[in-house]
Amino acid sequence: MKRDAITRIIAEWVESNKEASAALAAELVRIPSVNHPPNGNEAAYQSYFAERLRSLGADVTVYELDDVPGLNDHPAFMKTRNYAGRPNVHGLFAGAGAGRSLVFSGHADTVYEGTEPWRDGPFSGTIRDGKLFGRGSYDMKGGMAAALEAIRCLRECGIRLRGDVYIESVVDEEHGGANGTLAGRLMGVNPDMAVIPEPTNLVPYPAHLGGGIWKAEFSGKSGIGFNGEELVSALDATVAFAMLLQKFKKRLNELVPTHPMWSHTDRGIDVVVLSIVSGDTNRELQEKLPADGKLNFWIEGYPGMTDAQILDWLWQFYESELPNFPILAKVRPHVTPLIRYLSGSEMPAGEPTESFLAVVRRSGATALGREPEANRGSPFACDGFMFNLHSPTPALVLGPSGANAHAADEYLDLDSYSRLIRWFAELTVDWCGAEGD
Repeated sequence: MKRDAITRIIAEWVESNKEASAALAAELVRIPSVNHPPNGNEAAYQSYFAERLRSLGADVTVYELDDVPGLNDHPAFMKTRNYAGRPNVHGLFAGAGAGRSLVFSGHADTVYEGTEPWRDGPFSGTIRDGKLFGRGSYDMKGGMAAALEAIRCLRECGIRLRGDVYIESVVDEEHGGANGTLAGRLMGVNPDMAVIPEPTNLVPYPAHLGGGIWKAEFSGKSGIGFNGEELVSALDATVAFAMLLQKFKKRLNELVPTHPMWSHTDRGIDVVVLSIVSGDTNRELQEKLPADGKLNFWIEGYPGMTDAQILDWLWQFYESELPNFPILAKVRPHVTPLIRYLSGSEMPAGEPTESFLAVVRRSGATALGREPEANRGSPFACDGFMFNLHSPTPALVLGPSGANAHAADEYLDLDSYSRLIRWFAELTVDWCGAEGD
């Protein structure tokens, strides 16, 4: 089959299957797979995903992370998680031979539904106004549904690939996990290239940010000074540290030159206070200075930066700012990590990456009817570092449009979803090759 005929057939299939494709994404959303560290409830979703792969003709492997040789001893493995009943799934669509290989890899788990009200239920899978609503629709069940539909398209159109294609659904990516992604590499799913369908708004991301979450704990001197005691408010110290972190963001971006992959934006590396808790939260009325305070914060990093480096800069800045925050000299925080540091990473330089990105852009132009936006670095951390730093497989992040990730009324833009299905189908043909092309 000639290449232009393949393009025509793919376009016709995507157009005629829009309703069925949207229904698949909605079905994935309706299966809750929330991550509740150290546990998670991905099992039902993974079972459905495995059956979907089998229905497409894949050679399916389902395995428990505890059974993966070398995983617990790997230097990139994060302990403290429970993986009983939380299997990984991958399906192999074997090629005819003499083609390049590819994996679409994404996480099954979502963040929890939150306490904010949803117009529809968080797991309703409601389709309205060209959007699919629900937890995980945008991050990242829509992207994984696009990978499944791209392969269904090729198989139903009779397009026989030369190279192998895997679709992989891993557990425990949210909340600093990524052990599921590491397990996939140790299980031998290491093809020539990987695509991670995280939400990118149809922009190719050959690089992604890193980041970590830390907890700062403060202990003050509580009470009321009836006898002239010197009291120290842990809440005041906690708030002062929050203000110091806001100033540290500016300092951090002065210390670290902007990475070339992020030269398109002036957002820089973000430093975010996530939560502040102080005093007895079980009582609305407080009658004394709070004795303790806790603050959780997030700090990002470019590829190549480490958590030790970031914390070293933070403590240097802390000492320099004590004249401006004298309470922090009296009450120093005890800082501990809440998750592993998610390393930033980028696809390794060289001919294989350059060749793959050229194919991505060419297939994207066909699918979108225009040139894709310029390659850039993602504004978020993800599990791509498990490919780029701990396997021979470079990973590109590329996924659909939408909004409200990790918030109420999260949604997937269905037009972008259809375009992504076509992009993934064209990319797979161009990269893996098709018999008779």
